[in-house]
Amino acid sequence: MIITTQRPRAGYLFDLLLTAVGWFAFVYLFGSGIAAILRGAASGPQAPLWPTFLPTLHTLGSYALLALANAAVLVAWAVYNHLRFRGKDRRRPIDALNDYQLAMSFAVTPQQLAQLRGTRIAVIHHSGDGEIRGIDTARPRLSAVSASAA
Repeated sequence: MIITTQRPRAGYLFDLLLTAVGWFAFVYLFGSGIAAILRGAASGPQAPLWPTFLPTLHTLGSYALLALANAAVLVAWAVYNHLRFRGKDRRRPIDALNDYQLAMSFAVTPQQLAQLRGTRIAVIHHSGDGEIRGIDTARPRLSAVSASAA
């Protein structure tokens, strides 16, 4: 079953605008950082490059150490869980629902559930508080008996 919802155009445009602003800010900051490094390195042909890139290397080194520490914590947690829960399967399948329980879990009547089962495409209309207002269905599915009779 594929459930699709239509998004309002204003929400889509707002998301698009925020994404564009975020990418613009990233490109601007990244470009200005590279330009600052190159301006510092362009102080003259006799200026050594090592002092220019040394702060950047320290920053990248600290990022790498932080990434290694995060990786070590995640690997330790995975090993701990593997050793503690090895061979144990605590998941068990849920009990099967009857038609009444299934209808109640989706807040539909048994008649509406039968209507949903009898169609391939259904459009469900909701009220403002989330209650089901109505169900529009396409033509019903042909069963094997009615298909052979046709």
